Amino acid sequence: MFTDSILIKILIGAGWGLIIGVVTIFLSKKLTLKRTEDPVKAAPIDTPLFKVMSIVVAVVASVAVMLTSTDTALAIRNELLLIPIASIAVVDSLVRKIPNPLLLLMIIIQAVYLTYYCVAEKDVTILLTAGFGFFIGFASCAFTTLLKVPVGAGDTKYCAVLGLCIYFTAFLQSMVLVGLLAIVCLIYLKATKKGGIKTMIPLGPLISLGSVISICFPFIENMVGQIEI
Repeated sequence: MFTDSILIKILIGAGWGLIIGVVTIFLSKKLTLKRTEDPVKAAPIDTPLFKVMSIVVAVVASVAVMLTSTDTALAIRNELLLIPIASIAVVDSLVRKIPNPLLLLMIIIQAVYLTYYCVAEKDVTILLTAGFGFFIGFASCAFTTLLKVPVGAGDTKYCAVLGLCIYFTAFLQSMVLVGLLAIVCLIYLKATKKGGIKTMIPLGPLISLGSVISICFPFIENMVGQIEI
């Protein structure tokens, strides 16, 4: 990293998190209104609570990325990825759709990073790693569909792009977290009598949360790295 100062990392993370929160609010509203004929569905975005929560969550995520990153270029990539990841969570929770422009933005960010890495490190094997992650992300949802578990096309594309961006081990951890979060949601729905096992839960927010946690705290990757061959 360009600095070892925890204070500087926190300040940079907080500042960028504030920007992410504000951008997410405007971007999410615009994309939500484009995907629904009912403007009421975008109304929650205009509430003070939503705006405050968006900024707070963005700041926490951004600071976490800065504090856990060990490489400057990777930190920049992860910070940029937070914008589409956060926006996808909001839009999908409101209209059950994952905007393709946000997925394209993620691909562009990752493409720039991969290009930089290949040139700076003179190593193209990362392209294979990214490609394998993309395949696993897509295949995981395709396999789930074969088991007759409903997974939307948007969720499938999102998982594929995430696999491309955060690679296999982090993606695997994300899916484990998504499963745990889905169980928590199911328990909440049954406890409050708002739904049950057949209730469709928007996966976008769960996938986004799981991916951010996995980016900051790659437990599975660390465990694999400690295994002696």
